[in-house]
Amino acid sequence: MITLYGCRTSSATNRVRIALRLKNATYQYVEVDLQQGEHLTSSYRELNAQKKLPLLSHNDQRVTQSLAIIEYLNDTHAGHDILPRDPLQRAACRSFASLFAADYHPLITRRVADQLRASGVTETGISQWKLHWLNESLQVAEETLSQRAIQHPFCCGDAPTMADICLFAQCESARKQGIALSHHTLLFGIYTLCYALDAFSGDA
Repeated sequence: MITLYGCRTSSATNRVRIALRLKNATYQYVEVDLQQGEHLTSSYRELNAQKKLPLLSHNDQRVTQSLAIIEYLNDTHAGHDILPRDPLQRAACRSFASLFAADYHPLITRRVADQLRASGVTETGISQWKLHWLNESLQVAEETLSQRAIQHPFCCGDAPTMADICLFAQCESARKQGIALSHHTLLFGIYTLCYALDAFSGDA
């Protein structure tokens, strides 16, 4: 039995939900409200000492961090390959996914905004901070996509992978901040392809 602890406003949770749908995996979902601080409660800390989301529980074993969870799902569930099988392509996929999940998304999380607020940064300043890093992440992603030796319909091939999952989640965060995507031609093309798939746009 798979149980996913997450928050519907969490980009990292969104990544895992997409992966679960790509794998057609049946799972139970438990909402943990970040705004209400439910991730800081003693009961949740007993599950995850990192006090972060998402958290996947499978057969009484727990996996944290969205990219680790996605790779675990890929290794334990048959069907759609979320990571390429070729070692070099797999490394490229992980690298592009990390551009968002490791380099940029951590800069715009709730806890960073809370720390900026506690340091006296105004709400306008926090908004500008988020817009800066979101815009830079999209520009870097577009340049990275343009440097691929072969131009595929998706980030790393003819079907969506972990790289596309992370790109899509970051684009959704950008759209919520009012950032237009269409002038990033390659990125927007991939985002549009993903959006048309139930695994990316579904709510299950």
